[in-house]
Amino acid sequence: MIEMNDFFAGIRDKVGLWCGGDFVGVDLARMAQIAVEQQVGCVSVVPDSVGVLWPWLEKTSIEILGRFYLPDVRVNEKAISDVTVQINNAFKHGATGAQVFVRYKKLAELVHQVAIIRDDLFFNRKLIIGLDIADIGPYDWANVFDNLKKIRADAVMFALTRDTGDKSDFVGRVYGMLENWDSGFVGELHWALGNNPVRIEQANRLVESMQANLVHKQRFWLNWTGE
Repeated sequence: MIEMNDFFAGIRDKVGLWCGGDFVGVDLARMAQIAVEQQVGCVSVVPDSVGVLWPWLEKTSIEILGRFYLPDVRVNEKAISDVTVQINNAFKHGATGAQVFVRYKKLAELVHQVAIIRDDLFFNRKLIIGLDIADIGPYDWANVFDNLKKIRADAVMFALTRDTGDKSDFVGRVYGMLENWDSGFVGELHWALGNNPVRIEQANRLVESMQANLVHKQRFWLNWTGE
């Protein structure tokens, strides 16, 4: 489990637990126990794990979010139909929301396909759109936020899927995102940066200095190894 050292304790109320896709029943039971002990507000699991985790958390206030990935191909009606069936099934088995990951170049297609069913599919459920921050260029932010508003996402999650140090220009990308943050988007700001305290601190400090109103709307997803 993540060591709640002094730094992580400082963001304790903003932490979500990210559960590996290969977890089995014992791992998920342990995760539920730790989520309760650490007073973590939500957990993220792959679709098949939602129903397994639900019995251990249904009497708590901890939210279960199903994690879905759209293929890096054309986001057409069939692709959307397949993922919406999976999302609906996760909701029936206890999920309170869905994290839908899509490549930036496919975001507009996703929004176009899902917008017409958004209210029915996500009634009383949360929709979190996940994007790789490295996919997004400095002139793309207006388009990103326009699409997030169109689909009325409850949160946007920026992942750093491959950290190449200074070459990733992570700080510059976060700065650009916050500089172009659209106040018309009222959703939360989530981060999937692994258990890297340097990246988490960089993101948190930039938010504090540039968009202080977002400080309490952040969530940092930390990986749980199951050990």
